[in-house]
Amino acid sequence: MGMTETAKNKAVVERLVRDIVNGGQVDLLDEVLADDFVAHGVGTAPAGPEGMRGLINTWRTAFPDWQDHIEEIVAEGDLVVLKIAARGTHDGPLLGIEPTGEAVEWGMIEMVRLADGKIIEQWGYSDFSEVVRHLRKVAASQSEPQSD
Repeated sequence: MGMTETAKNKAVVERLVRDIVNGGQVDLLDEVLADDFVAHGVGTAPAGPEGMRGLINTWRTAFPDWQDHIEEIVAEGDLVVLKIAARGTHDGPLLGIEPTGEAVEWGMIEMVRLADGKIIEQWGYSDFSEVVRHLRKVAASQSEPQSD
């Protein structure tokens, strides 16, 4: 007996997190994202695997040790929803913030829709704006002259 379509969809999303986000194998994006993939709410990221490849590379530059931990995953039909705890050390530039060396964590809720074994749409919510605020404060304090 083979896997259900729902189980296959869940496996595709788990592969995205395990091999591509955590494993850094961005060349595999073409295998899991549709050519017309759209990440809703991600700003100006271009559509398709190439747009996501650029986004992941930007994040991986800012947080070379970035890892997503799937805390919960629920799949039904063509939808998969994940609760993710993300972690990384700010060792590269991000949004105009010079590297701080800070280890940070943020939470995400992601929902993706799949068709024909590939992710076609993604919606997400993250508390990453709090991380950015924190990193800006740390960067500002690191650039202040130290008194002797």
